[in-house]
Amino acid sequence: MRKNLMFLLLCALVLFLSFAGRNMDEGMWLLNTIGTLPVAEMKKHGLELTPEQIYSPNGPSLKDAIVLLGGGTSSFVSAEGLMVTNHHVAFGGIQSLSSLKTDYLKDGFWAKAREEELSTNYTAQIVTEIRDVTAEVLSAVNDTMSAEKRTAAIRERSREIENTAKGKSDLTYRVSDMYSGVSYYLFGFQTLTDVRLVYAPPSAIGNYGGEVDNWMWPRHTGDFSIMRAYVGPDGKPAKHSKDNVPYKPKVFLPVSAAGYEEGSFAMIMGFPGRTFRYREASSVELSRDQSLPLTVDLYKTRMEIIDAASKADRTVAIKYAGKVRGVANTYKNYLGTLEGMRRADLLSIKKMDEERFTAYVNSSPELAARYGALLADMAKANAELKTFNRKSIFLSNLTGGVDMIRIANRFRTYAQGPQGEKEQTTVREAVATAFKNFDLNLEKTLLTALILKGADLPADQQVMALQEIYGSKTGAERVEEVTEFVDELYEETLLSTPEGCEELLAKGAEKIVKDEYAQFAEKIDAEQAPVTAKMNAYNATIGKLRAKYVEARLGWKKGELIYPDANRTIRFTYGQVKSFKPRDAVRYSHLTTLTGVMEKASDEDPFTVPAKLKGLWQKKDFGRYADPQSGDIPVAFIADLDITGGNSGSPVINGRGELIGCAFDGNWEAVVGDYHFQPELNRTIAVDARYMLFVLDKYSGAQNILNELVIRWGGQTATRSEEKPVGTH
Repeated sequence: MRKNLMFLLLCALVLFLSFAGRNMDEGMWLLNTIGTLPVAEMKKHGLELTPEQIYSPNGPSLKDAIVLLGGGTSSFVSAEGLMVTNHHVAFGGIQSLSSLKTDYLKDGFWAKAREEELSTNYTAQIVTEIRDVTAEVLSAVNDTMSAEKRTAAIRERSREIENTAKGKSDLTYRVSDMYSGVSYYLFGFQTLTDVRLVYAPPSAIGNYGGEVDNWMWPRHTGDFSIMRAYVGPDGKPAKHSKDNVPYKPKVFLPVSAAGYEEGSFAMIMGFPGRTFRYREASSVELSRDQSLPLTVDLYKTRMEIIDAASKADRTVAIKYAGKVRGVANTYKNYLGTLEGMRRADLLSIKKMDEERFTAYVNSSPELAARYGALLADMAKANAELKTFNRKSIFLSNLTGGVDMIRIANRFRTYAQGPQGEKEQTTVREAVATAFKNFDLNLEKTLLTALILKGADLPADQQVMALQEIYGSKTGAERVEEVTEFVDELYEETLLSTPEGCEELLAKGAEKIVKDEYAQFAEKIDAEQAPVTAKMNAYNATIGKLRAKYVEARLGWKKGELIYPDANRTIRFTYGQVKSFKPRDAVRYSHLTTLTGVMEKASDEDPFTVPAKLKGLWQKKDFGRYADPQSGDIPVAFIADLDITGGNSGSPVINGRGELIGCAFDGNWEAVVGDYHFQPELNRTIAVDARYMLFVLDKYSGAQNILNELVIRWGGQTATRSEEKPVGTH
C-alpha cells in the first residue's frame, strides 16, 4: 500500500514538473494555430508583427517568403527572386556544377551579372494553400477495415483530393497526415523549376569545421548560399530558358544588420523533416538497441571508404562530395541520438509516460474498451518488426549505397517493359546521371565492404544471395572470397562503363537479363521483395495503431496546445536567442565571432582560413558589420528554436519580420530532440546575417547582390530595390 502511494506521488510530481517547467517555445506548430499561441508573451520578448502578418490564408504574409528547396528550406530576400539558404542545402547543385577546372566547392562562386547565374536541377516550392481535409480523407475508411486496406483507401482518397484540387492549374497539391493520421491537411504549392546558383562562398567559409564541428557548438561556419528562382516571361513556372525572368515573390524578407541581444525574440518558418515525439516505448527501445546502432555501423563503413578515396583523388572528392556529406551527417546525427537517448534515459521517460497514459485509459470503461490494448498491440507489432529489421536496414544500405545496383535495376526494369526509343532515351539519361558521379574502384570497394557487413547479420536474417558467396568462411578467407567475387562481377558485366551500358542497350532485353550484374541485382531484389512486403504490412498495422494512440493522447491532454510531429510540411517555431549550460561548470555563449574562426585555424582541412579573410580580421576591416558589444564580426548564434532536419536554410526572423540569420544545425547535447525536446539543452545554430553581409561585401565585393537586398541598420534601410514590408503586396 505504501509502495503504491509513493508511486502515485512520484507520478503526480513528475506530471506537475512537466507542466510547471514546460517551455512554451517547444513546438513545430501548424500555421493555422499561430493565433492560438501565447502572442502576448511573444510580444514581451520583441514580437511586433500580428499573427495575420505572420500567416494569413487570404492575403500576403510572412509565409509567402518561405520556400521548400531541395532537401531544405530557403527564403526570398529580394523583389527579384533571390533566395538565401545554407551552403549545405545548395551543396548538391554546387557539386554538380564543379569539376577540376571549375571547382566551385573549393573556390566558391559569384555571378556578377544575371547571365552568369548557373542553372541547377533544384525546384522551389511556395505554399499557396493550407486546408483541413480530415473529413474527406477519413470518409474512405471504417473501423472494420484491415490495416492494409485502410492504408490503401487513405492513399487512394488522398490522390483523388489532390487531383481534384489541381484541376487544370499549374499548382502542385499534397495531402499530409497530422498527429499520426488523426487528421489530414491539403497543401498547395507553386512549383518553380528554373532555379539558378548566384553565390556560394568557398568551402573554407561555407563548410568551415566540416564534419569535425558538425552538430557542435561553438560553431564558426558561414553556411549560406544564394540562389534565384525564375519563371517564364508570362510569370508562370517554366523550364530553364534564356528568356525566363526572375520570379517576383509576394513577400520577401529585409535583412537586419542591427543584430540582437541574448533574450531577443526569434522565430522560424520552414519545412522540418521527421520527428518521433509521440512514439511508443517499444519503438524507442527497438531504435535504441537495434535500428540506430546498425545504421551507424553501416554508414560509418560507407563514409570511411568514400572519405579515404576522396583524400587520394580530388576528382573522386568532387564526384562523391554530396554523398559523403549526406552519409556523414546522418551518421553523426544517429550517433548523437543514441548518446542522447542513453544520457536522458529516454526509455524510462517513455515508460513512465505510458504508465500515466494507462491510468487515464483505465479511468473509464469506455476508454479502456477503446484504447486499453493499444500499448500491447504496438509492442507486438514492434516485436514482429524485430524479426526482419536488421535485414531490412542492411538491404536498404546495400541497394542505396552501391550505384551499380541501381544502374542494374534500371536496366532490368527496361528489359521487363516497353523498349521503344522513348524508353531508351530515359535509360540513357539515367546512365549519364549515374556515371557523372561514379568511380569504379570506389564502387567495388563499397560493395565488398557491404557484403562483408552482411555476413555479420544474425543467422535468421542473412541475405542468402550473399551467403552463397562467402559460405561458412571466416576472417581472411571470407575477405578473399568476397573480394574475388566482386572483382569477377565487375570484369564480366557490361554495366560498369557508359560504353558498356550503350552496348548492352543495343543488344536488347535478352542480353540484359543475362548480364552478370543484372543477375546479381535480381537475386538481391528477390530477397528484398518479401522484406519490403513485411515492412509495408508492419507500417500499415503500426500506422493504424499510432493514429488511435495519438487520438487517445489528444483526449488525455484535452485543453492543451499540442503540435503534431514534423512531416516535411511548413511549420512555425518561436523562442529567444539564448545561451545554455551543457554540463557542470560549463556555459556556452549565444554568439561566436570571427576571432573564434582564427582560433580554430590550422593548415589542414576543414580548418583552413582563406588568406583574404584572415587579412580582413587582422586589419579589423569589418565595415559596418561588427557586433557593437564585442567589436567583432558575429559568425553564428544559438536560439531555443525547435527545428530538425529539413529546417536547414530556414530563415531566423526577428520580431519585425527581418532576417537575422539562417538556421543550419543543432547542438550535440540535443540531437535526441527528434524524440524528446529538452528546453534547457535544445538549441538551433544559425549563421548570422551580418556575417553573410560581411562575406558578400568585404570578402567578395558582391555589390550587385547587396544592391538587391533591403538591409536594415536598426531603423534605417539601405537598398536600391523596391521594398515590400511583411504583409503587403
